[in-house]
Amino acid sequence: MNDLKTLRRAPHGFTLVEIIVILAVISILVAILTPTVLKYIDEARGDRAGADVKNISAMLNDLIKDTGQYPGSMTSSSFICGPGSIATVGSSGWAANSAACTSGTGNQTNSLANHLTVNDPNENGTVNSTSDYRTGGSTVKFRWKGPYITNISEDPWGNAYEVNVSTLTAGSTSATWVISAGPNGTLDTSTSASSLSSDDIGVRIK
Repeated sequence: MNDLKTLRRAPHGFTLVEIIVILAVISILVAILTPTVLKYIDEARGDRAGADVKNISAMLNDLIKDTGQYPGSMTSSSFICGPGSIATVGSSGWAANSAACTSGTGNQTNSLANHLTVNDPNENGTVNSTSDYRTGGSTVKFRWKGPYITNISEDPWGNAYEVNVSTLTAGSTSATWVISAGPNGTLDTSTSASSLSSDDIGVRIK
């Protein structure tokens, strides 16, 4: 008799109707929460890109102060870039960046890392006193004191951070941007613009 009572009190599994109701509730919650989660992910990507361009611009300014030289005068290219895909050109001034930043072998040609991580702006793999930033002992006033940054990553959308260094030379008054093409992967800001366009994320150095 006691065994029968125990069997009657034994818990049963979910019925088909209960399972359908639970799945429906989960589906509703997913539909409500997904846009919010995606919004936070997009904001986090934008915040990271904003922090990256500020950090790169600060390191470039430190490089200029330490060496007394401008990156634009240290390279034959109009652009220097970080790793990643080269963004689509949507506005004037950036058309030459693809060839400038992806040609060559080994380290990415005209790379930011060759100015900020190692002292090799001429891309030949060794420090050369006539074509690279000045070096010397602690008593030398102007010299390369890097590395200024240990790692330069691609932007959150897989594209390269870019700098139009042809304007980053002595006497130039044109705009210099450290820029990410943003979520749409297209550089909508002209190299001569005084402010950002569309969803580009950047810092104007001067």
